[in-house]
Amino acid sequence: MKKIGFVVTAFGAAKGGEYVHCRMIAEHLRPYYDIEILTSTQSDTPEEYPEGTYQDNGMTIRRFRNLPIYETHHRIHIGQAKPMRRLRYYLGRLGLLQSITSAHPIWEAGQKADERLFMSQYSFKPGLLEYISEHGREYDVLIFFNMYDSSTALGATIVPEKSILIPLAHPTRTLYMPLFSSLFTRVRHIAFNTEAERRMCRRIFGWHMAPDSVVGTGIELDPPAEWEQVKTKYGLPDKYVLYLGRITKKKIGNIIPEFLKYRDTMDPDAKLVLTGQITKGFRCPNDPSVILTGYIDSRDKSALIRNAAVMVNPSVNESLSLLMLEAMASGTPCLVNGKSEVMRDHCEASGAALYYDSSKDFREKLYRMMNDTAFARELGKRGPAYVNNHYDWETITDKLCNIIEGIDNADAPNSAPIG
Repeated sequence: MKKIGFVVTAFGAAKGGEYVHCRMIAEHLRPYYDIEILTSTQSDTPEEYPEGTYQDNGMTIRRFRNLPIYETHHRIHIGQAKPMRRLRYYLGRLGLLQSITSAHPIWEAGQKADERLFMSQYSFKPGLLEYISEHGREYDVLIFFNMYDSSTALGATIVPEKSILIPLAHPTRTLYMPLFSSLFTRVRHIAFNTEAERRMCRRIFGWHMAPDSVVGTGIELDPPAEWEQVKTKYGLPDKYVLYLGRITKKKIGNIIPEFLKYRDTMDPDAKLVLTGQITKGFRCPNDPSVILTGYIDSRDKSALIRNAAVMVNPSVNESLSLLMLEAMASGTPCLVNGKSEVMRDHCEASGAALYYDSSKDFREKLYRMMNDTAFARELGKRGPAYVNNHYDWETITDKLCNIIEGIDNADAPNSAPIG
């Protein structure tokens, strides 16, 4: 049985994002491979997991401590890494970067500054990188999650001939760091979540980008809790707009003021329910039209999604949007930010969701979805078929197994140490 190592920032009782993505894929590959998880001691609680090696649910978990080397100088390293990243970004805005990188794929200038910046991240785990250097070739394949994490940015090129990158790339300036030009050209395979993510990376890293495919992930929703109990527990109305995810300024954007403008001008009885982990310092308006539930368990979450009139996602930075897919799988219409190429593609391919391009567009589309029952019902009907056709686990598992089985070490790129 082949031995597969997953490298991810955190693993365990994680509440979302790449952690859940990694866990789901690892568990679905477990019947076919010997699975190990290389991760940190980081937990969702103040108490960390102990460092060491453990068995959990048929998988080996190896935990390493976060020990940033340059943490006290993190801001200095951010400044030192900016010039080359900015240059690449502006070349991209001018439409020149793809041509330049297609001729010269590796952008060496600025890579040392990027390495120091990643070493100053809170998530930097030198023990994990040392382990990969010493034992990486004992694995048939190493699968790295999240290009923005130091373990991936610095670790995937240690044994590149065995490395599959799941980048979770977002359209931010960070994507233009010179170090990523090595990452995206030297790993053995890149497994993108969506075609939009692949198009974006192709524009930045050119035609010498490593072999790639669009894989994505499956969707898992727990059975919903009894609705009347959930409704009473959180004081929910019969009809509401749902935002689900981390409640941070970066993720939630202007959705609260936009919703309040919608309520004041078009729909005085409208209610917005915000569900998710609340970031320290986030201020929610003291308004009866905005209901804050905080973090809820998975069965309550399923009930909230199924019973929402509309689910909104104002985020721009998405590589897949699991929450959007979960809503569509539940038959709930979605209204999403049209600035996200990923979510716009989902809307156009599925016919199960709408995207907005302006404040006025948001209000008009939300009003129709909230008040045209037949239209909203038709949107909702299309969602499950789209998710079943493109994101069922049998399809995803087959894609990943084909990639893993297709990796052999002949003619593989040479590995190189970091530092």
